[in-house]
Amino acid sequence: MKTSRMFSILLYLLKKNKVSAEELAHEFEVSKRTIYRDMDALSAIGVPIISYLGKNGGFTLIDNYKLEKFTFSEEEKEFLLEGLTLKNELFDQQQISILQTKIELLKGEKEEHKSSITVSSSTLHRETIEKETKAKIKKIRSIIDDGYKMNIAYVSLSGSNSNRIIQPLKLNFLNGSWYLEAHCEFKKALRLFKLTRIRNIEVIHNTTRTDYSEDNDYSTKQSSKLESIQLLFSKSELGKLYDFFTEDEITDLDDGSLKVTFDYDTSKNLLPFLLMFGRNVKILSPIWLKTQYMNEIEFIYRKLTDSCHH
Repeated sequence: MKTSRMFSILLYLLKKNKVSAEELAHEFEVSKRTIYRDMDALSAIGVPIISYLGKNGGFTLIDNYKLEKFTFSEEEKEFLLEGLTLKNELFDQQQISILQTKIELLKGEKEEHKSSITVSSSTLHRETIEKETKAKIKKIRSIIDDGYKMNIAYVSLSGSNSNRIIQPLKLNFLNGSWYLEAHCEFKKALRLFKLTRIRNIEVIHNTTRTDYSEDNDYSTKQSSKLESIQLLFSKSELGKLYDFFTEDEITDLDDGSLKVTFDYDTSKNLLPFLLMFGRNVKILSPIWLKTQYMNEIEFIYRKLTDSCHH
Protein backbone atom coordinates (compact mmCIF):
# COMPACT_ATOMS: atom_id res chain seq x y z
CA MET A 1 0.00 0.00 0.00
CA LYS A 2 2.80 2.40 0.87
CA THR A 3 4.60 1.79 -2.45
CA SER A 4 1.40 2.33 -4.40
CA ARG A 5 0.69 5.56 -2.49
CA MET A 6 4.21 6.86 -3.01
CA PHE A 7 3.96 6.25 -6.74
CA SER A 8 0.59 8.03 -6.81
CA ILE A 9 2.11 10.97 -4.89
CA LEU A 10 4.93 11.16 -7.42
CA LEU A 11 2.47 11.28 -10.33
CA TYR A 12 0.50 13.94 -8.44
CA LEU A 13 3.65 16.04 -8.05
CA LEU A 14 4.43 15.67 -11.76
CA LYS A 15 1.10 17.31 -12.56
CA LYS A 16 1.37 20.16 -10.03
CA ASN A 17 3.86 23.00 -9.61
CA LYS A 18 3.68 22.92 -5.84
CA VAL A 19 1.45 21.09 -3.41
CA SER A 20 1.05 21.37 0.37
CA ALA A 21 1.26 18.55 2.88
CA GLU A 22 -2.36 19.26 3.82
CA GLU A 23 -3.51 18.82 0.24
CA LEU A 24 -1.62 15.56 -0.15
CA ALA A 25 -2.92 14.25 3.18
CA HIS A 26 -6.48 15.05 2.11
CA GLU A 27 -6.00 13.59 -1.39
CA PHE A 28 -4.57 10.28 -0.16
CA GLU A 29 -6.54 10.09 3.11
CA VAL A 30 -3.54 9.83 5.41
CA SER A 31 -2.01 12.05 8.08
CA LYS A 32 0.45 14.85 7.34
CA ARG A 33 3.04 12.90 9.32
CA THR A 34 2.63 10.00 6.88
CA ILE A 35 3.07 12.39 3.95
CA TYR A 36 6.33 13.70 5.42
CA ARG A 37 7.59 10.12 5.84
CA ASP A 38 6.63 9.33 2.22
CA MET A 39 8.52 12.42 1.04
CA ASP A 40 11.61 11.32 2.95
CA ALA A 41 11.34 7.87 1.39
CA LEU A 42 11.03 9.33 -2.14
CA SER A 43 14.06 11.55 -1.54
CA ALA A 44 16.01 8.55 -0.29
CA ILE A 45 15.53 6.71 -3.60
CA GLY A 46 16.71 9.69 -5.62
CA VAL A 47 13.53 11.59 -6.49
CA PRO A 48 14.55 15.30 -6.45
CA ILE A 49 11.88 16.75 -4.15
CA ILE A 50 12.18 20.36 -2.95
CA SER A 51 10.49 21.31 0.32
CA TYR A 52 9.30 24.86 1.07
CA LEU A 53 8.67 25.87 4.66
CA GLY A 54 6.24 28.46 6.01
CA LYS A 55 2.64 29.46 5.42
CA ASN A 56 2.80 28.97 1.64
CA GLY A 57 5.14 26.02 1.84
CA GLY A 58 4.79 22.66 0.22
CA PHE A 59 6.54 20.21 -2.04
CA THR A 60 7.61 20.36 -5.66
CA LEU A 61 10.00 18.63 -8.04
CA ILE A 62 13.04 20.32 -9.50
CA ASP A 63 12.49 22.00 -12.88
CA ASN A 64 12.47 19.77 -15.97
CA TYR A 65 12.37 16.60 -13.90
CA LYS A 66 10.59 13.79 -15.72
CA LEU A 67 9.99 10.23 -14.76
CA GLU A 68 11.09 8.88 -18.13
CA LYS A 69 9.75 5.37 -17.70
CA PHE A 70 6.24 6.54 -16.85
CA THR A 71 5.77 9.84 -18.69
CA PHE A 72 5.92 11.01 -22.28
CA SER A 73 7.51 14.01 -23.92
CA GLU A 74 5.26 16.38 -25.89
CA GLU A 75 6.66 14.91 -29.10
CA GLU A 76 5.86 11.38 -27.94
CA LYS A 77 2.31 12.43 -27.02
CA GLU A 78 1.85 13.90 -30.50
CA PHE A 79 3.17 10.69 -32.02
CA LEU A 80 0.71 8.61 -29.97
CA LEU A 81 -2.20 10.86 -30.93
CA GLU A 82 -1.34 10.63 -34.62
CA GLY A 83 -1.12 6.85 -34.35
CA LEU A 84 -4.50 6.69 -32.62
CA THR A 85 -6.01 8.94 -35.29
CA LEU A 86 -4.88 6.52 -37.99
CA LYS A 87 -6.04 3.50 -36.01
CA ASN A 88 -9.42 5.12 -35.46
CA GLU A 89 -9.78 5.46 -39.23
CA LEU A 90 -8.82 1.83 -39.75
CA PHE A 91 -10.86 0.21 -36.97
CA ASP A 92 -13.61 2.73 -36.13
CA GLN A 93 -13.70 1.98 -32.40
CA GLN A 94 -15.10 4.24 -29.70
CA GLN A 95 -12.45 3.17 -27.17
CA ILE A 96 -9.77 4.79 -29.32
CA SER A 97 -11.53 8.15 -29.16
CA ILE A 98 -11.65 7.89 -25.37
CA LEU A 99 -7.92 7.08 -25.24
CA GLN A 100 -7.21 10.07 -27.50
CA THR A 101 -9.03 12.32 -25.04
CA LYS A 102 -7.01 10.94 -22.11
CA ILE A 103 -3.69 11.59 -23.85
CA GLU A 104 -4.83 15.10 -24.82
CA LEU A 105 -5.37 15.79 -21.10
CA LEU A 106 -1.71 14.90 -20.46
CA LYS A 107 -0.45 17.39 -23.00
CA GLY A 108 1.31 20.50 -21.76
CA GLU A 109 -0.53 22.67 -24.26
CA LYS A 110 -4.22 22.50 -23.53
CA GLU A 111 -5.50 23.16 -27.06
CA GLU A 112 -7.48 20.43 -28.74
CA HIS A 113 -5.26 18.13 -30.81
CA LYS A 114 -5.56 18.79 -34.53
CA SER A 115 -4.11 15.88 -36.47
CA SER A 116 -1.77 16.61 -39.37
CA ILE A 117 -2.54 13.15 -40.73
CA THR A 118 -5.88 11.80 -41.87
CA VAL A 119 -7.12 8.73 -43.70
CA SER A 120 -10.47 9.32 -45.35
CA SER A 121 -10.55 5.83 -46.86
CA SER A 122 -8.17 3.19 -45.56
CA THR A 123 -8.59 0.76 -48.46
CA LEU A 124 -9.20 0.80 -52.20
CA HIS A 125 -12.76 -0.46 -51.71
CA ARG A 126 -16.06 1.38 -52.01
CA GLU A 127 -17.44 2.86 -48.80
CA THR A 128 -20.05 0.11 -48.36
CA ILE A 129 -17.40 -2.61 -48.73
CA GLU A 130 -15.08 -0.80 -46.33
CA LYS A 131 -17.88 -0.57 -43.74
CA GLU A 132 -18.55 -4.29 -44.14
CA THR A 133 -14.83 -5.04 -43.78
CA LYS A 134 -14.56 -3.02 -40.56
CA ALA A 135 -17.46 -5.03 -39.11
CA LYS A 136 -15.57 -8.24 -39.96
CA ILE A 137 -12.42 -6.85 -38.34
CA LYS A 138 -14.31 -6.13 -35.11
CA LYS A 139 -15.79 -9.62 -35.03
CA ILE A 140 -12.52 -11.38 -35.90
CA ARG A 141 -10.53 -9.45 -33.28
CA SER A 142 -13.03 -10.55 -30.65
CA ILE A 143 -12.69 -14.18 -31.77
CA ILE A 144 -8.90 -13.93 -31.64
CA ASP A 145 -9.05 -12.48 -28.12
CA ASP A 146 -11.36 -15.29 -26.97
CA GLY A 147 -9.13 -17.94 -28.53
CA TYR A 148 -11.96 -19.55 -30.51
CA LYS A 149 -11.80 -21.12 -33.96
CA MET A 150 -13.90 -20.06 -36.93
CA ASN A 151 -15.83 -21.80 -39.67
CA ILE A 152 -15.69 -19.53 -42.71
CA ALA A 153 -17.26 -19.59 -46.16
CA TYR A 154 -14.48 -18.44 -48.47
CA VAL A 155 -14.27 -17.53 -52.15
CA SER A 156 -10.81 -17.96 -53.69
CA LEU A 157 -9.27 -15.63 -56.24
CA SER A 158 -10.31 -18.09 -58.99
CA GLY A 159 -13.93 -18.00 -57.76
CA SER A 160 -14.15 -21.43 -56.11
CA ASN A 161 -16.18 -21.73 -52.89
CA SER A 162 -15.03 -23.61 -49.81
CA ASN A 163 -15.72 -23.93 -46.11
CA ARG A 164 -12.71 -23.82 -43.82
CA ILE A 165 -12.19 -24.33 -40.11
CA ILE A 166 -9.40 -21.99 -39.09
CA GLN A 167 -7.64 -20.69 -36.00
CA PRO A 168 -7.42 -16.90 -36.53
CA LEU A 169 -4.07 -15.49 -35.43
CA LYS A 170 -3.74 -11.88 -36.58
CA LEU A 171 -4.98 -9.31 -39.07
CA ASN A 172 -2.63 -7.96 -41.75
CA PHE A 173 -3.06 -4.80 -43.82
CA LEU A 174 -1.33 -5.52 -47.13
CA ASN A 175 -1.35 -3.58 -50.40
CA GLY A 176 -4.49 -1.63 -49.53
CA SER A 177 -6.54 -4.63 -48.36
CA TRP A 178 -7.15 -6.52 -45.10
CA TYR A 179 -6.10 -10.15 -44.72
CA LEU A 180 -6.55 -12.65 -41.90
CA GLU A 181 -3.55 -14.77 -41.05
CA ALA A 182 -4.84 -18.09 -39.74
CA HIS A 183 -4.00 -21.75 -39.38
CA CYS A 184 -6.19 -23.75 -41.76
CA GLU A 185 -7.17 -27.20 -40.50
CA PHE A 186 -7.82 -28.47 -44.04
CA LYS A 187 -4.42 -27.38 -45.38
CA LYS A 188 -2.73 -27.96 -41.99
CA ALA A 189 -0.70 -24.82 -42.60
CA LEU A 190 -0.65 -21.08 -42.17
CA ARG A 191 -2.74 -19.22 -44.77
CA LEU A 192 -3.83 -15.69 -45.61
CA PHE A 193 -7.55 -15.06 -46.18
CA LYS A 194 -8.66 -11.80 -47.78
CA LEU A 195 -11.46 -10.33 -45.69
CA THR A 196 -13.59 -9.27 -48.65
CA ARG A 197 -13.63 -12.90 -49.80
CA ILE A 198 -14.76 -14.22 -46.40
CA ARG A 199 -18.50 -14.39 -47.03
CA ASN A 200 -19.64 -15.87 -43.72
CA ILE A 201 -18.17 -16.34 -40.24
CA GLU A 202 -19.37 -18.82 -37.63
CA VAL A 203 -17.69 -18.92 -34.24
CA ILE A 204 -16.82 -22.39 -32.96
CA HIS A 205 -17.33 -22.03 -29.21
CA ASN A 206 -15.81 -24.25 -26.54
CA THR A 207 -12.64 -24.76 -28.54
CA THR A 208 -9.18 -24.61 -27.05
CA ARG A 209 -6.67 -22.21 -28.50
CA THR A 210 -3.90 -24.12 -30.26
CA ASP A 211 -0.35 -22.80 -30.08
CA TYR A 212 1.05 -22.44 -33.58
CA SER A 213 4.20 -20.65 -32.45
CA GLU A 214 6.27 -23.16 -34.38
CA ASP A 215 4.95 -21.61 -37.57
CA ASN A 216 6.84 -18.56 -38.74
CA ASP A 217 5.18 -15.44 -40.06
CA TYR A 218 3.22 -16.24 -43.24
CA SER A 219 5.11 -13.68 -45.29
CA THR A 220 8.46 -15.30 -44.48
CA LYS A 221 7.23 -18.78 -45.47
CA GLN A 222 6.23 -17.79 -48.99
CA SER A 223 8.96 -18.41 -51.53
CA SER A 224 9.20 -15.70 -54.17
CA LYS A 225 11.17 -15.48 -57.38
CA LEU A 226 12.10 -11.97 -58.49
CA GLU A 227 12.63 -11.20 -62.15
CA SER A 228 13.60 -7.99 -63.90
CA ILE A 229 10.69 -6.40 -65.80
CA GLN A 230 11.12 -3.68 -68.44
CA LEU A 231 8.16 -1.61 -69.59
CA LEU A 232 7.73 1.37 -71.90
CA PHE A 233 5.15 4.05 -71.01
CA SER A 234 3.82 7.19 -72.66
CA LYS A 235 5.02 10.44 -71.10
CA SER A 236 1.43 11.21 -70.06
CA GLU A 237 1.58 8.36 -67.53
CA LEU A 238 4.39 9.88 -65.43
CA GLY A 239 2.13 11.05 -62.60
CA LYS A 240 0.55 7.62 -62.32
CA LEU A 241 3.93 5.88 -62.45
CA TYR A 242 5.08 7.64 -59.29
CA ASP A 243 2.32 5.74 -57.46
CA PHE A 244 4.18 2.50 -58.19
CA PHE A 245 7.84 3.18 -59.00
CA THR A 246 10.82 5.05 -57.59
CA GLU A 247 12.77 7.78 -59.37
CA ASP A 248 15.65 5.35 -59.98
CA GLU A 249 13.34 2.89 -61.76
CA ILE A 250 12.05 5.47 -64.28
CA THR A 251 14.22 6.64 -67.22
CA ASP A 252 13.37 9.43 -69.67
CA LEU A 253 14.15 8.40 -73.25
CA ASP A 254 15.06 10.76 -76.10
CA ASP A 255 11.76 10.12 -77.91
CA GLY A 256 9.78 11.35 -74.86
CA SER A 257 8.69 7.91 -73.68
CA LEU A 258 9.44 6.49 -70.22
CA LYS A 259 11.32 3.25 -69.61
CA VAL A 260 10.65 1.52 -66.30
CA THR A 261 12.88 -1.27 -64.98
CA PHE A 262 12.00 -3.04 -61.72
CA ASP A 263 12.14 -6.44 -60.00
CA TYR A 264 8.85 -8.23 -59.55
CA ASP A 265 7.65 -11.37 -57.78
CA THR A 266 6.68 -13.66 -60.66
CA SER A 267 4.28 -15.64 -58.45
CA LYS A 268 1.96 -12.61 -58.54
CA ASN A 269 -0.24 -11.71 -61.50
CA LEU A 270 1.00 -8.53 -63.18
CA LEU A 271 -1.61 -8.47 -65.97
CA PRO A 272 -4.33 -6.46 -64.13
CA PHE A 273 -1.73 -3.77 -63.43
CA LEU A 274 -0.63 -3.64 -67.08
CA LEU A 275 -4.19 -3.54 -68.40
CA MET A 276 -4.83 -0.46 -66.27
CA PHE A 277 -2.56 1.53 -68.62
CA GLY A 278 -4.30 0.42 -71.80
CA ARG A 279 -2.53 1.60 -74.99
CA ASN A 280 -0.01 3.62 -72.98
CA VAL A 281 2.19 0.66 -71.99
CA LYS A 282 4.44 -1.69 -73.96
CA ILE A 283 6.27 -4.72 -72.56
CA LEU A 284 9.94 -4.83 -73.47
CA SER A 285 10.93 -7.90 -71.44
CA PRO A 286 10.66 -10.70 -70.46
CA ILE A 287 9.20 -12.48 -73.48
CA TRP A 288 6.92 -14.72 -71.41
CA LEU A 289 5.18 -11.68 -69.91
CA LYS A 290 4.72 -10.14 -73.38
CA THR A 291 3.14 -13.41 -74.55
CA GLN A 292 0.82 -13.55 -71.53
CA TYR A 293 -0.24 -9.97 -72.12
CA MET A 294 -0.96 -10.54 -75.82
CA ASN A 295 -2.99 -13.68 -75.03
CA GLU A 296 -5.02 -11.73 -72.48
CA ILE A 297 -5.72 -8.92 -74.98
CA GLU A 298 -6.78 -11.44 -77.62
CA PHE A 299 -9.05 -13.23 -75.13
CA ILE A 300 -10.75 -9.97 -74.16
CA TYR A 301 -11.15 -9.04 -77.83
CA ARG A 302 -12.75 -12.41 -78.67
CA LYS A 303 -15.20 -12.09 -75.79
CA LEU A 304 -16.21 -8.61 -76.93
CA THR A 305 -16.57 -9.78 -80.53
CA ASP A 306 -18.67 -12.81 -79.51
CA SER A 307 -20.96 -10.64 -77.38
CA CYS A 308 -21.50 -8.24 -80.33
CA HIS A 309 -22.45 -11.15 -82.64
CA HIS A 310 -24.99 -12.43 -80.12
